[in-house]
Formats: sequence, structure tokens, C-alpha cells
Amino acid sequence: MLLTSNNILEINMSGKGTKFFESLLGPKLLEGDKEVDIKSVVDGKDYVAIYHSAHWCPPCRRFTPAFIKAYEEIQKKGGKSLATVFVTCDKSEGQFKEYFKDMPWHAVPFSAGEYKGFGGKSAKHLKVNGIPSLSIFDGEGKLIESQGVGVVSENGADFLKMLDPEEKKKAESAAMESLFAAMDLNGDGYIEKSEIEKCFGLIGAPPHITQQEVQTLLTRDTDGDGKLNKKEFCVATYSVAGRSPKWLAEAVGERLKEAKKKEEAKKEFASLKGMDFFKALLGDKLLGKPDKELSTETALDGKEYVGVYLSAHWCPPCKRFTPKLAEAFAMIESKDAKKLAMVFVTCDRDEGSFKG
Repeated sequence: MLLTSNNILEINMSGKGTKFFESLLGPKLLEGDKEVDIKSVVDGKDYVAIYHSAHWCPPCRRFTPAFIKAYEEIQKKGGKSLATVFVTCDKSEGQFKEYFKDMPWHAVPFSAGEYKGFGGKSAKHLKVNGIPSLSIFDGEGKLIESQGVGVVSENGADFLKMLDPEEKKKAESAAMESLFAAMDLNGDGYIEKSEIEKCFGLIGAPPHITQQEVQTLLTRDTDGDGKLNKKEFCVATYSVAGRSPKWLAEAVGERLKEAKKKEEAKKEFASLKGMDFFKALLGDKLLGKPDKELSTETALDGKEYVGVYLSAHWCPPCKRFTPKLAEAFAMIESKDAKKLAMVFVTCDRDEGSFKG
């Protein structure tokens, strides 16, 4: 999200239901290319979502397809009804039209200046300073969820369930139990300070955030033994930097799997020597010049040293360093062709960049 803000500006909006939404979004909405009365869109709906977004915003373009998928599944399944209204923050009508044409919901017309953009009435009411922003109201206009982007991202088409207090409580309780299981690294039924530190380290938290969260979580240690049992840990829901317990549990679990794979790979490589090691590391085939495949054994046989160079065309420091490395390699090779082999391992995103 860009320039995030979670605060909601309290502005008195007149009326409830259709009148409330009209005061935020205007009397007319777009349904494809045609204008319709807002009443036909929001009247009688269980929930009304207001989606502030823009074509120029990369986080928006990543989130919108996921939201479309969830929305269409909800419409197909039936049950609680949901109306969604897109409020553009685009700079031109062309951008707005290009972005809106793939959306299955309604939109505030680009021409409705007082209702669109960061200066529009809905954005001011919700204090939207960052996008994507998804706010979900009940049919009367009561704000139910101001952090809809996160709720949809984590729950997909089930995100409407999270708007029900009882369902949300059940989901949060289950998520806290999953988080406890993930952070109980030694499986003894307790979470200690060292385990909290390791888990936050695994997900890349800075040291000061890690220590802050250690202190926060250990305030739940009601029996004073310096560690948390399941009951203490799960006494209430928990989040950090806007991340839910469900996300944290999944993130810790994934990082632990990755760490385990790395450790297993390290052990495997430790037992290998010579050509077996390089084949495991680089594969059986390498690409020579000009674009000719040769066996790893042929390429590296008899070399005193082997360099493995990870680099990418898109990386400015790499582009500065590569000519210097090539010059040094050519100098070494001119004196002793058996001295050094150099293998480039690309980190490029496509073959064109790799070949270029």
C-alpha cells in the first residue's frame, strides 16, 4: 500500500442506507458504459464496499485481480449480498477507463469530480491517503471493516465471513492456535523468548521490532515463568505491522520449511566433492559460447579454481562490476587457461534479459 493511513475522519453524513452512500458517492454510478441510479446498486444490499484504487498504482494492480476473483465467487455462490463501488484515483479518464473495463462492479463516473480521487467525499470521510483501500459498510452505512484489502488478501471469497463478529472471533482463535503451534519450535508446549526472537528473525523483522514484540507478547505471561503456554498465548488475537496471526503463522511455517531445505541441502553438498559437487550445484549441462551446450565435466575438468557468479542484467551494481570481472578473467585465462573456470548463474527474469 502507498502512504498508508488507518484513521477514519469523522464527518457527519446525512441519512442512512441509500442516502448515506449517495452523500459519499453521488447520485449516479457507472455500470459498464451506462449511468444508473445509486439506489439500484446499493438498496437492499447486506454489504457495500468502496474501493479506492488507480491504474498507475502497482500494489493496486496486484490486488485488483484477487479482489475480482473473490467478488465473482461471492456473486456465484449467493448468500450475503455485496455491492462494490470503485472510486478512481487515476489522473486521466483514459487510465480510468482502461482500469475499470475489467472490473465486474460499479464505479463513480470520472466526471463526478467531487466524489472521485483523494479529494473526493468518500476519501475525505475515510481519510484515504494510501491505495489500494477497501472499506466495507453494512447496508445502512455503518463501517464494518476499514482494512478490507488485508481481509480479502488473506481470506479470498470467504472474506465476508470475517465481517460477522462471531465468525471473525472463531477465525482469530483458530489463527492464534496455528501461530502458537508454528512458534513452539521445540514442541514442548511453551513459547520462550528465544523462540519468539528466532521466529521474527525468520520473517525478516528488524532487531528493534523483534525486541518490541518479545516484550509485547511476554506481557501475556500471567504466571511469571518467563514463557507462554497455549492458554496465555491465545488469550487474545495478535498482529504486528498490520499482519494478522494467520499471515504470521503461514509466514513462520514457510520460512521454517525453507530453512530446513537449506540445511538438508547444506548437508548433502558437504558430502560431495570434486565434479559431483559442481554437478549438484550447477547441473549436468552448462552453456558455452557461442550458445553451445557442453557437459559440466567438460567445462570444469582440470581447472584449479571455479568461480560461480550470480548476477542479473537489471542490477546496476552487477552491470558496473561485470566488465571488471570479465577483464580480470581474460587476463588470467591468457596466462593459464587451466587456472580458472567462471560460471554465470543468472538472476534475470526472462531469457531475453539473460541473453542480452
